[in-house]
Amino acid sequence: MAQYKTLSTIRRHLNLRGLAVVGMAVGLVAASGCKIDNALGPSNNQAIVQFINAANNYATADLFVDGVDALPGVPYGQGTSITVSAPTTPRSFAVRSAPDTTTIASSQLVVANQGTYALILTQRASGAGLLVLPDTVSSPPVNSIGLRVINAAPAAGVVDVYITGADSTTLTTPVATNIPFEGVMNYKYVGVGTVHVVLTTAGTRTILLDVNASQLTAGQVRSVLVIDAAGGGFPLAGLGIPDVG
Repeated sequence: MAQYKTLSTIRRHLNLRGLAVVGMAVGLVAASGCKIDNALGPSNNQAIVQFINAANNYATADLFVDGVDALPGVPYGQGTSITVSAPTTPRSFAVRSAPDTTTIASSQLVVANQGTYALILTQRASGAGLLVLPDTVSSPPVNSIGLRVINAAPAAGVVDVYITGADSTTLTTPVATNIPFEGVMNYKYVGVGTVHVVLTTAGTRTILLDVNASQLTAGQVRSVLVIDAAGGGFPLAGLGIPDVG
């Protein structure tokens, strides 16, 4: 059941934050970027919104912003970014799965100028949810990288997280415990080098997923979004979301 994955090299795209499939494809899947509001520029209040489809019952998902289909057809296991204006009033974010016009998840959000937000469509037992995660990360210490796990895999259940060196099978003390479905672990900072992020069933050392993050370089920070297989269940996989660098 355990799966060994490699965290793909991640690039920024069009000055937006790209998303890369981890362990689900051989090559890098670069996120596309677009602007949905007119007259956005350096002098305008604006924010970045990352949308990730982590709900396997929805082969594609559309993100609507204030009623506008801003990101149509985002496939399961992928994500993309948009730049939106940042007024002082809430903006409406809604997700639909074409051709159905029914909203499957939504949220009201006041976006801050220069802010970055991850909107993650999750698969619940009935319907879908929408996690809204503001980017609050800071740059890691010198010669270090930052990592955290977001549990969007219903099959995983509650998990513990370990960060190890080259030997990812000998587990000692977890860096985070009892992370539930839709739970988010705090960022952890470790020195550059051979680094693995290992998920186990909570309270055990039964490995569910082993992600190799060794290619990250000093100053980079990544969120590992854990998701089910495309058809649901195992094997688990992850999406690498760039937070810094």
